[in-house]
Amino acid sequence: MNSNNFRYIFIIITIILGLESIAWSKINSQIIFKINNEIITNIDIENEKKFLQFLNPKLKNLSNQKIESISINSIKNRVIKEIELRKYFELNDSSLGMKYVQRFVSKSNYTNIENLMNELSMKELNYKVFEKNFLIDNLWREFIFNRFKSKVNIDINKLKNEINDQETEIEELNLSEILFIVKPNLKFDELKSNIYTEIEKSGFEAAASIYSISKSKDLGGRLGWIKSSQISKSIYSKINNIKKISEPIKTNNGYLIIKVNDRRKINEKINLDAELKKLVEIETENELNKLGYIFFNKLKKRTFISEE
Repeated sequence: MNSNNFRYIFIIITIILGLESIAWSKINSQIIFKINNEIITNIDIENEKKFLQFLNPKLKNLSNQKIESISINSIKNRVIKEIELRKYFELNDSSLGMKYVQRFVSKSNYTNIENLMNELSMKELNYKVFEKNFLIDNLWREFIFNRFKSKVNIDINKLKNEINDQETEIEELNLSEILFIVKPNLKFDELKSNIYTEIEKSGFEAAASIYSISKSKDLGGRLGWIKSSQISKSIYSKINNIKKISEPIKTNNGYLIIKVNDRRKINEKINLDAELKKLVEIETENELNKLGYIFFNKLKKRTFISEE
């Protein structure tokens, strides 16, 4: 067989396999619901499961039914955000998504994007799906910040006083959080009981993915290492002596459940400007969480969602 015949046969086989792949995809693709004009299929939901479990492996502690429910709610919320963001941004700009992925890689254990891609491939998660999700999630946070930053009120003098009262020996805490708001159709005690039951049953990280409204929910509520000087006095006093998980702490932005993963003592001179900047960032983030949550729920009420 000469090379031309071989090339011809190879092309034919490739086309046949491609057509079979497309046909197989269509057979297995099923429309689950529509959001305005956006179609969401079972394949989209499966990709969302893989994305959420990649960020928070502890989700595997949940039942398949709960993982399915979390994934459906997550993809619905992201599509609603995407529809709104399209009014202001060119979401097809590939450099935008790459920027956020590179930022993620720089703060993670991945040496480069290729290393991340290999890991995603092992989890059978398409890189383009990962990049788009990161684009929407991060662009939304920036959008909320720019929209509501003028409405955030921070008491700078109060924060300065809190820093000045700190001792030279500072405690660092490795923390996770669940920030929740009581909805009109559910009593506080009932919601509190549901959250702690889920923590006991499935773990803190899984419970955060279900109940938290903070951006940390996708990471199982993980905040990482935070200095005691960067935590408000009222919250630090509540978690200073707990062994693991706090009772709900009332804040201006809802109720906060804190898990202390680890502690360590450090001795250092407090840099007033740096500590104040960090405290302002934390307080601003908390305020924006609340404002963004209210704004999103208004959007959601105006969005048409139809189940197939």
